[in-house]
Amino acid sequence: MRHLDIDFSQLELPQGWRDKAQQLSDSLRDAKNEKQRSDIINNNQDHWKVVKPLLASLFNYKCWYTEAPQQGTDVDVDHFRPKKRVQETLSTVTPHEGYWWLAFCLQNYRYSCIVANRRRTDVVTGVTGGKADHFPLCDESKRAQTPDCDLEDEQAVLLDPLKATDVQLLQFKSDGEAMPRFSKEKHARKFMRADQSIVFYNLNHSDFVRCRIELRNKIDKDVSAAKRYFNKLETGDAGNDLAYEQAIYRLCKMCSKEAPFSSFCIAYMDEFRHKPEYEGVLDAVYL
Repeated sequence: MRHLDIDFSQLELPQGWRDKAQQLSDSLRDAKNEKQRSDIINNNQDHWKVVKPLLASLFNYKCWYTEAPQQGTDVDVDHFRPKKRVQETLSTVTPHEGYWWLAFCLQNYRYSCIVANRRRTDVVTGVTGGKADHFPLCDESKRAQTPDCDLEDEQAVLLDPLKATDVQLLQFKSDGEAMPRFSKEKHARKFMRADQSIVFYNLNHSDFVRCRIELRNKIDKDVSAAKRYFNKLETGDAGNDLAYEQAIYRLCKMCSKEAPFSSFCIAYMDEFRHKPEYEGVLDAVYL
């Protein structure tokens, strides 16, 4: 997961999109009951689907949660706060009706692969994940119940790629698996948020782990080449200079925000950066 700094107010939307979104939101507020609100949402799903290509382009057509590239596959516009119901409240006396007032709110949309957004069981690991209509809070009593509630008072468990302070809670192991950055013993809340997000977003789905391992192998090869040619730069051989430059270029590409699973690449490469035998070798990657 990478931090996405998006100014939604500056996005070039289809003509009339904002006006219609406001009209639909007003209709939801005026609806007399949950059934009427549900009908309005169901009958106007195309309104958020039409901005899907725009949202996709903001992160090089990668899922905002997993960083998996999305070509030739189904994708979703996830409502970060669920629009119709909240799974965590279904067993309560008064289940939450969902954040219906955000159904047509652009700021609530997240471009997502179906593995992260829909409930799926990994056939390899047997682990079931997927966000769906889940939206756990650290303190359920703080959940917003109406449009007049302040969403900032909620303490969401799930990490949001639009918040840099959320993204930093994730780390990766060299075997390609995501893990909490902070320990459970010293930072229980940070650990819990990252740990649950890994499950709900299916970050350790076997397909994603396999892709990260493939990238790890490429990094190993390019880091080895970079080290070899870095140590030969003093010879004055132009061929060594070019080979070193090309190895660094490939590593930079893998770490760029546009690249698949780039947060893993950065984390894995950082392990080399702090080893004495690689001193100076990878500095150019971080410039």
